[in-house]
Amino acid sequence: MLQVLSLKEIAEWLGISPFELSLQLLSLLITSVLIPMKLEHDVLINWWTVFAPIWVADGMWIYFRLIIYLRLHFHYTSRRHRGILKFIWIITFTVLLISFEILLCQHLEHSKYSLTTVFIPLFIVLGLLLIRSCLYPKLAGNHDSSAASRRANEHGTGTLGDRMSNIHL
Repeated sequence: MLQVLSLKEIAEWLGISPFELSLQLLSLLITSVLIPMKLEHDVLINWWTVFAPIWVADGMWIYFRLIIYLRLHFHYTSRRHRGILKFIWIITFTVLLISFEILLCQHLEHSKYSLTTVFIPLFIVLGLLLIRSCLYPKLAGNHDSSAASRRANEHGTGTLGDRMSNIHL
C-alpha cells in the first residue's frame, strides 16, 4: 500500500520547518507564473528578475536558520552540536541551490555555461538528499523495537523513521 508522507515528515526529512517549506513553495509558485510570462513575452523582464522570488525566499531561509542556530548556541548549550549540524546542512543545501540558480540565470541570459555545468550543483543536492534519506532513521533516533512500534509499522501509522527502518530489501 502506498503511504504518502505528511507535511511534518517532509519538513523533518529536509531539515526545515513547515513555515520555511511553505515559503519556498510560495516562491516557486510565483516563479512558475513568471517563467511562462517571460517566455511568451508578456512581461519585459530579465531572467534575474524572474528568479527574484526564489532569491528572497533563500535569503529569508538563511536568516531564519541563523536565528535558530544562534538561539541553540547561546541559550541551549546541550543542543549546540545539533544546531551546528542543522546549520551546516541548511547552508550547504542553500549555497548549492543558489549556485544552481545563478548558473541557470547566466545560461538563460547569455548561454555562458553548458547545461551539464549548470546542473552539477543540483545533482550534488540530490545526492545529499539521498544520503540524508538513508541516514534519516539514525538521525531521528527512531530505534524503538517495542511491540507497539512494530504494530504501528504493520498498520502504516508509525513515524517516517519507523516506516523507513522497517523496509527490507
